[in-house]
Amino acid sequence: MPTLAPAHTGNPYRLPRNVVPHRYTLALQPDLAAATFVGHVIIDANVNEPVQQIVLNAAELEISEVKVAGEPAEFELHEATERLTIAAAHDTGTTTIEITFTGVLNDKLRGWYRSTYLDTDGNEQVIATSQMQATDCRRAFPCFDEPDFKAVFDITLIVEPHLLAVSNGPEIERAAFDDGSGTATGKVAVRFAETMPMSTYLVAVVVGPLEATEPVMVPRVADGDGDPIALRIIHVPGKGHLTAFGLDVGAFALGWYQQYYGIPYPTDKCDMLALPDFAAGAMENLGCITYRESLLLADPAAATQFELQNLADVITHELAHMWFGDLVTMKWWNGIWLNEAFATFMEVACCAAYRPDWLRWTSFSLERSMAFEVDSLASTRTVEFPVEAPADCDGMFDVLTYQKGGSLLRMLEQYLGEDAFRDGIRRYLQTHQFGNTETGDLWDALEAETGEPVRTMMDSWIFQGGFPLVSASTVDGVLRLRQEQFRFAAPSGDDGARWQVPVVVNAGGHAFYRVSYDAELEQAVLAGLDRLQPLERYAVLDDAHGLTLCGERRAGDLAHVIQRVADLGETDLAVWQLAASSLELLHGVASADERPSVSAWICRLLAPLDERLGAGVDPEDDDRTRALRGLVLGLRGAHGDPAATARAATVFDHQLRSPG
Repeated sequence: MPTLAPAHTGNPYRLPRNVVPHRYTLALQPDLAAATFVGHVIIDANVNEPVQQIVLNAAELEISEVKVAGEPAEFELHEATERLTIAAAHDTGTTTIEITFTGVLNDKLRGWYRSTYLDTDGNEQVIATSQMQATDCRRAFPCFDEPDFKAVFDITLIVEPHLLAVSNGPEIERAAFDDGSGTATGKVAVRFAETMPMSTYLVAVVVGPLEATEPVMVPRVADGDGDPIALRIIHVPGKGHLTAFGLDVGAFALGWYQQYYGIPYPTDKCDMLALPDFAAGAMENLGCITYRESLLLADPAAATQFELQNLADVITHELAHMWFGDLVTMKWWNGIWLNEAFATFMEVACCAAYRPDWLRWTSFSLERSMAFEVDSLASTRTVEFPVEAPADCDGMFDVLTYQKGGSLLRMLEQYLGEDAFRDGIRRYLQTHQFGNTETGDLWDALEAETGEPVRTMMDSWIFQGGFPLVSASTVDGVLRLRQEQFRFAAPSGDDGARWQVPVVVNAGGHAFYRVSYDAELEQAVLAGLDRLQPLERYAVLDDAHGLTLCGERRAGDLAHVIQRVADLGETDLAVWQLAASSLELLHGVASADERPSVSAWICRLLAPLDERLGAGVDPEDDDRTRALRGLVLGLRGAHGDPAATARAATVFDHQLRSPG
């Protein structure tokens, strides 16, 4: 067989666009005991120009036969480039690519892989499950494994009849499997409904000894008609009692998102799978979302608010992707930041609607502060950057994508107005549904909806690293603002970085910049601190903390802000969590001789709040109050308050002696 060189496209990681798939008919048959599988795929494709060869992706597969337009074709696998090159001359038009192959259910937690758990008798049980993002679908079957090669998937899983088989679409047909030998196989072929056009990284195929909850039927509310959405949680046997909270969050989110996006849920059903072995936190496969067990299953009677909030965050994050990411998808992996940043923004918005008492936008400030710290370093990166190899986008899965990106979208929303921002999102989704986009397409939709220069403004935040320090001063009664890049270790001179800042001197506390006030304005801000919302007081303290870290403010100035917050009787948990970090900063920068005095001041500072919270635990306390009491008690104890130490010892002793 002749050696065929991979087609050259200028980027060794990109496939040529001369052959484009539009439909996959896929059958997979796993052998769980042997950790192997056999497969067969027919790819219906359009040939856009005459070709001598067809190039697609395949990795860690054994290819036994290839046919093009029904005729056998020579082929070669290129391990280094993960490509399957097929010798097949073809004119423009349509064609079919038919491939028979085998593979291994690997232990790498990627592609189609093997997950295990122990049943109640201590026996190991095996699940075949999938994780295709970013470029691991090619390990499950040969495919055009890039996000803009969207296609319809018609999937069949051939399994033992006692196993549960799940994929992106609902099960529509189940029949005894005939392998053509005339001998009964004892297996069943489970066929699933065709998907909408979607990217390969969203394909899900799961087979194993699993159980499913009864479906919760969620109305399709955006268009007022259509069949309800069947929402289920799939789990290993014996964990059904841990599914109620996840189902409640999921049902709320599906309704809320349909209203927000103005588009019905884009597929037929919604399965959420709790898996024993899963590398990511969760994955937004269309209609078949996979999770770590610990991020989907919970007992509300035993879990804390923060554990439940974490589950709700993850569930709402993944469901947000069903529209923003799945219905509309980035063209290439440089756009993955927007998928994840937007889902982060939406998870907070949805959770704030689900449980207003959680004060989710206030607690999100702590996450924004983490992004501030990373983005203040000289080694920070731009939010979006060029991606050549898909693996290059791995660096985007960090605090700058999720927390900074989400914060930038929140800042933009607050600048444009919540209704205008939502209308722009609806325009974007309606214009590009079933398609692929670049980041600028979202800015253009928002700009068209609002008339504001969104693209120019947002490009200044997305394509340069860092963020600005806005300095505010008054001269002869006139407010003057100037900006420069905020850094912990400032280089000499001005590097010229500038942002289009939607400045309202951070009213609302949502902006991704720091503010430095001159003495007169700072005095006015602190005097009016009691008239601000907790989120705004958080922002004032956060700016003081950051300016102290970079040397722009004295430690005494930060102490003055904290004292003012305490004197106001502040009881917001997020504000005090930030204040706790600031107190530790002040203690850390003090000299050895000064530290006893600083510790004594911290204990005095916290005493009134400690007294208001009370020594005992009130059954009516919510988790935020309990957490604040623990934070204050811990700080006072750490700084040598003997009464706090004695109280802590009493509490711990009581907990140790309590039954259960």
